[in-house]
Amino acid sequence: MTKSRNKSLTHQKIAIGIGAAIIAGLVIYFSTLVVSDIPMGDYVAGVHYEELENPRRLRGDKIEIMEVFSYACVHCYNLEPDLADWVVDNRDKTTFIRVPAISNDSWRILARGYYATEVLGITEDYHLGLFHAFHDKRINFNSVAKLANYFDGKGTTAEEFTKTMKSPEVTKLMTEADSIQRRYRVASVPTIIVNGKYRVKTTQQVGRSRILDVVDYLVEKELAGKQQVQAASN
Repeated sequence: MTKSRNKSLTHQKIAIGIGAAIIAGLVIYFSTLVVSDIPMGDYVAGVHYEELENPRRLRGDKIEIMEVFSYACVHCYNLEPDLADWVVDNRDKTTFIRVPAISNDSWRILARGYYATEVLGITEDYHLGLFHAFHDKRINFNSVAKLANYFDGKGTTAEEFTKTMKSPEVTKLMTEADSIQRRYRVASVPTIIVNGKYRVKTTQQVGRSRILDVVDYLVEKELAGKQQVQAASN
């Protein structure tokens, strides 16, 4: 009687084990289906990018790309070469704008310096060089005089650069930059605003190597939306 009972228990254990293995196999199978059904290259709002609460209405055929950056930000420095190449490769479908971050007094000086180069028309000649000066040469641009002396002989003079930094035109641009960062709630740099609707920044899910992939995805998303509107109006 005892042998019969033990044999019955053994059969039950085997049956339970087989059943568990089948269930585990089905779970793995269906999990694989779910993963394979997720299109490669798709990004998710709230994970890889954020939808802005108060998007701007932008007209035109091109997609506006706005980078909020600072020369003092090492992540901005590391991103710059890839971003510069991306801007050139996508200039037929995007419009690129830089906005310097204004988070503290030292960043404010650098932001004024950036807009001074814009007003003087020398930004593209010395933009990357200023990054190098800050991060590689360790020059501390903690005053208007130091920044002006750096630009002395670089398409301008220290005197002219100082005057431009303090000009009403640069002051107006600084006010606009501050307003933009408040509106888009930029809390860190680099942050990229896509077409006034999406905010992309470096996070645990989106590192420097992926940030431009996410921007690519959103650019194509916006272009597809424009094409749908055009098709509906024809």
